[in-house]
Amino acid sequence: MIRLSSLIRPAPFLVAALAVSPLALSGTFSTAQAADMPQTTPQTTTQLDFSVTGNAHAAPTELTVRLSVRSDSPSAATAQKDVNTRMAAALKLAGGQAGIEAKAGGYSIYENTPEHAPKSWTARQELELSGKDSVQLLALAGQLQSQSLMLEGMDWSLDDATREQLLKDARTTALKQVRQQAEQSAQTLGLRLVRLKEVRISSQEPGPRPVMLMAARMADSAPPQRSPDEQTLRVNVFVQAELSQ
Repeated sequence: MIRLSSLIRPAPFLVAALAVSPLALSGTFSTAQAADMPQTTPQTTTQLDFSVTGNAHAAPTELTVRLSVRSDSPSAATAQKDVNTRMAAALKLAGGQAGIEAKAGGYSIYENTPEHAPKSWTARQELELSGKDSVQLLALAGQLQSQSLMLEGMDWSLDDATREQLLKDARTTALKQVRQQAEQSAQTLGLRLVRLKEVRISSQEPGPRPVMLMAARMADSAPPQRSPDEQTLRVNVFVQAELSQ
């Protein structure tokens, strides 16, 4: 994106200080003297607005799997007790796996009031598993599914250290292009680059890419599968450059 706008820079002016004697009040200032004063031509500058983008790519390093525990019962207390018991068992199983982080998430309880069926209560809680060893993590997800937990979705992401390094790489790539593009644009316009007036940087990271799956109990312990998607981080640099003849 390039936007050009011309700016007229006011020329500096010269103030002449004249010492006037009380005895010479009738004196006159010659037009010839005024003609001898230095004249400055206004300078015209052009503002060039443009942007460059730097990209960095890497394979994802972390996998997150989202499951849920759900129980339906005529009694709210019974539904909640069942969810609590099964969640405790799931956390215990996950806690015994090195390199896997397990988090119990949102909890909900609500009443079902169908028109032609008895009322019932549904309790539900989320479980999030994350780790770098996808084979181990997916095997654990398969075990939990065989214990009637429902697989809600999963996505790949980057760990903090990898993300920071990719952002640094993308930023460096973008900044290396700034002066080169400014000078090339100035040359194309028959102008020269005077200075870079303003440089602003923003980053764009990939958001989560959830994969919604059938919330069904697995008949066996075969783990779910999820191929990793390449992660791309972008850094945008917005520049204002001043050009002149």
